[in-house]
Amino acid sequence: MNARLDEIASWRPAPSGGLESAVNEYGYPTVIHRTPSRLVEECEIAFDAGLLLAALSLVVTIPDVCAKAVGMKYTDWCVKYLDLPNTGEKMNAERKDEKSQDEISDELNGITARGAFTASDLYQLRCAVVHAGSSVIEGKGKDYSPYKVIGVCVQGNECGIVASYGHTGVGAENLKACAYDCVIKLEGLISRMAKGVVSFLEENPERDCERGIKTGIDRRGVTDFRPLSRISYR
Repeated sequence: MNARLDEIASWRPAPSGGLESAVNEYGYPTVIHRTPSRLVEECEIAFDAGLLLAALSLVVTIPDVCAKAVGMKYTDWCVKYLDLPNTGEKMNAERKDEKSQDEISDELNGITARGAFTASDLYQLRCAVVHAGSSVIEGKGKDYSPYKVIGVCVQGNECGIVASYGHTGVGAENLKACAYDCVIKLEGLISRMAKGVVSFLEENPERDCERGIKTGIDRRGVTDFRPLSRISYR
């Protein structure tokens, strides 16, 4: 095992100011509920700390939590609250391996017209990130995104989501190994998500709670079971 992997394997938790409780100065058990606002807050904190993989994993799953709270589909929630376009049409032609220049031109115009990054594209990125730790769009859902790869970049500002999109291929008039790809801005997506969640919660503040199970032991939240040794008797 190399030094870096040794260091990862030998990790021990370190004291963190982030675990201090403003509510409970003596260290009684404190529950952090996985509410929409808390998820967005921790996503922003992770990005600011340079934990980009953590921020990406959080931001693509936040719509799951919000949509489930109101019985919506992931993509429908993204259309309504993130203002992302979505027609739900299949994109089979765009994923063909061989195309003419005319086909590529027509398809690029179509992608631009439908919106370079849609609710379906975000859902496919979510599936790739969560299930495969990847930007490659595979599986059943690929029919609903023209992109074979959706990359993620950081550009230093929160304006806009799409950094670039285009087509690659080998050849001149008739191209092989054809593929569309898109690169999105992580900070732009986080900013859009934060605004969407705020709008979602302003409609009904009671949505800002963790959904619990109806029967059995309630395991909501992440609970801090610090020892009570810091109790001060007066």
